Amino acid sequence: MRIHTFETEKEQRRKGTIEKEVPFIFNGKPEAVTKKIVNGEMETYDLSSPIGEMMTSESARKELIQKVVLDVELGREEVPTLYQPIYETIADANFPKEFEAKWAQHGTVVFFEHLEGQEVKFGSLAAESGPIARIKGYAAGFEYTKELEMFNQTFNFEMLNRAFGEAHNAILNHMHLAPIIQFSYKAANKTAAVYTDPEGKTLSDATGAHYLLSLRETLRAGIKATRTAKRPGAVLLANSANQEDIQDALSSMTIQGTPYGATAGISDIIYYDGWDTTVSRKNYSYPGVPEGKVYLIRPKRGFKELVKQGLQINSTMGDLSRLVEAQIVGDFWRGVFAAVEENVQEITLPGK
Repeated sequence: MRIHTFETEKEQRRKGTIEKEVPFIFNGKPEAVTKKIVNGEMETYDLSSPIGEMMTSESARKELIQKVVLDVELGREEVPTLYQPIYETIADANFPKEFEAKWAQHGTVVFFEHLEGQEVKFGSLAAESGPIARIKGYAAGFEYTKELEMFNQTFNFEMLNRAFGEAHNAILNHMHLAPIIQFSYKAANKTAAVYTDPEGKTLSDATGAHYLLSLRETLRAGIKATRTAKRPGAVLLANSANQEDIQDALSSMTIQGTPYGATAGISDIIYYDGWDTTVSRKNYSYPGVPEGKVYLIRPKRGFKELVKQGLQINSTMGDLSRLVEAQIVGDFWRGVFAAVEENVQEITLPGK
């Protein structure tokens, strides 16, 4: 069973060497800089001159934007994306702006015994139902002012860059996980808490219930519901406040001399508590999984991450009338297809 949190994902990135080319746009032309992480340490870019001097020539400005791009990547490393076990990624620069759900197809084939003279049974493509998928553009930017240049505020410069990267990955998590968390589930997609006494007997309410056994039976009831509905869940999305209890309940245990085996079927658990920040004294918040709820998900088939253009950093000259020396704008174009009703079971955990 794989556990996915911000910390576990960062720990994975600390192992081995990661090297890739990160593209950006400079003076309207595509460029790239190498991002390299060795045993968790990312190679950063140190400026050869004060920020003000970097604005004086094209080669120096290019060096400056290279540092910006790597600082943004450093920020992205601080807020890892968590949704990959659920979604299949499809990248295509030719994606239309919107398209019907029928594109999210999978093959269906059945072999039959062939009798002489009979026609061969041909397979077909089946499509997931769900909302129309739309590609949307997202953008953010920041400015380097004359004040930052005059006082060589490199520290503030780096903080802005990293915050840019953190915000990018935060909205990716929100785009992909919010459709699951905020969906209005029908009765068939809900599993209520199950209460069990210390001897394993099912109870009508929480009175006299053993919490860990009740949690175990609730999760097993949710797993059974997804299998009965022929959408077997393998990924659990939960709040980190319930992490220890969930992992204990899924493990083998002995209660009053009675052994209980580990619960199988769940390959990944994602703990997502949302994200929040303050920009210009205004708070922005992406909600996480509510405490006491979990979502059991059949991954990949009904969940598609659509990438038309990944994050692209673009540097331009600033605005003299506002004493802005340079502007940095990042944009990306993505869509999300989430057939939630066909693939998710909402489970209410028992209270303690």
